[in-house]
Amino acid sequence: MRHFLLLLLLFFILPVSGAKNLSDSLLNELDLTINNKTQFNRTKELRIDSLKSRLSHNSNTEDTYKIYHRLYREYRNYNMDSALYMATKKYDIAQIIGNKQYQYTADMNISEILGIMGMYKEAFNIADEIDKKDLDEDQLPYYYHLYHSTYSLLYENSLSQKEKNHYGHLVSLYKDSLLQVNDPQSIGYLLVENGKLVELGQYDKALALMTKCYKENKDNASIVGSLAYGLSDIYEKLGDTEQQKKYLAISAISDLRRAVKSYISLRKLAIILYKEGDLDRAYSYIKCSMEDATFSKARFRTLEISETLPIIVAAYDKKVTQEKESLKKYLILISLLSVVLLISIIYIYKQLKKLSQARKRIKDMYEEVKQMNTYLSELNKKLSESNLVKEEYIGYVFNLCSSYIDKIEAYRININRKLKTGKAEEALKATNSTLVSDELKEFFHNFDVIFLNLYPNFVDEFNALLKDDEHIIPKSNDILTPELRVFALIRLGINDSSKIASFLHYSPQTVYNYKLKVHNKLAVSKEEFAVLIQLIGK
Repeated sequence: MRHFLLLLLLFFILPVSGAKNLSDSLLNELDLTINNKTQFNRTKELRIDSLKSRLSHNSNTEDTYKIYHRLYREYRNYNMDSALYMATKKYDIAQIIGNKQYQYTADMNISEILGIMGMYKEAFNIADEIDKKDLDEDQLPYYYHLYHSTYSLLYENSLSQKEKNHYGHLVSLYKDSLLQVNDPQSIGYLLVENGKLVELGQYDKALALMTKCYKENKDNASIVGSLAYGLSDIYEKLGDTEQQKKYLAISAISDLRRAVKSYISLRKLAIILYKEGDLDRAYSYIKCSMEDATFSKARFRTLEISETLPIIVAAYDKKVTQEKESLKKYLILISLLSVVLLISIIYIYKQLKKLSQARKRIKDMYEEVKQMNTYLSELNKKLSESNLVKEEYIGYVFNLCSSYIDKIEAYRININRKLKTGKAEEALKATNSTLVSDELKEFFHNFDVIFLNLYPNFVDEFNALLKDDEHIIPKSNDILTPELRVFALIRLGINDSSKIASFLHYSPQTVYNYKLKVHNKLAVSKEEFAVLIQLIGK
């Protein structure tokens, strides 16, 4: 049961949805047609100009009448003044030809146009002068159509119910007359029959008749608009608004493409859309209808539209006003948001600026840390070097001190033995020996060996700071000259001349002379030399 109800619901919903989509598609097509209205008007004008050109080059009276007839049909739903003029010219040519039937046709043309223009009395005056007995059989449908259409206009324009009933009765009678004189297979007959069925409330029969007729003639551009309007009228009676809109749209598209200016479909469609709340289209359609009715001089259509136009325009203006108010609110909101956005941008810019400055400070700190690390690395290297020197020289000092203690002890024992044995002269002689001088030479030799072990390239790097012809070359690879020994101590960090003199057992003046001698041989400045000598061995 649940599935059955669902299918039943879909059965009703899908057709409605499909019909609505079709209506929307047709409305879009109608919008495009209205936008291209000028192009269709231009096509109409070209046909009219072509006929007028033929008219100016034609000398045959019969052909001239036919050309005026075609011009009348072109102007009939396009421009009432021009149509009336062409009908009058037809009448003049018919008089020249002397053809009574031509004159009756021209009179009926004039009467028809006067009726469309709202001049009902004048229209009936002309029509009443025509004796229908004198008309040809093929003219009778047009004759009865003339009365039917004029009374229909009066029926639609009636103010009182009494008038409406009177004219409605006359319209019904002329429908019957038209059904008697029209060919049952003609479109005119079918349209009148449809009107009669609608009048009698037989909408299903009318719908079947018009649907069949529409399907058979939907490719006939000259009548599809009338058939579609007939279908829309039936669907209006049945209360099917979507189908009514569909066929009104088809009828309006046909009218606009044929450059028909006196029409009703677009106006009725505008009213439906207005009721549905589609004010933009309603305003556009009613505005187009008024422009075309005014252009065509169709007085009755102009009056019909003028009754509806103020309502739609007022609603449209109200909507536009509301949209303007909404737009103002949105503009204010956008302005506020713009201000907030601007403040946010300024705040973000300041924050980015602060961030940039912080990054710059971090970068500077990083550079400082990097320099500090470099300095610490150099310091560690110096400490490592200093530790190495200390280790080497501590071992050397201990070995040297131990050796001197052993020598002094051996010297003391030797002197003591000599003195005990009474060999005083030998003891005295031993004290006058070259022991200190020999030990000093051995001390210098040990210092040189240890220093060159620490800085094996000292001599070459030191000579690189001197002029090419002033290099100091030691006599042995492991023995330094007195000058080199002075600067070896300077390389070890001993810069005080008195300390250097004490260490080497030189006089301070001698140390000064050695320094001066080397300074005179320099290939660089004294300042550079003081820095570069500390870099030897690195």
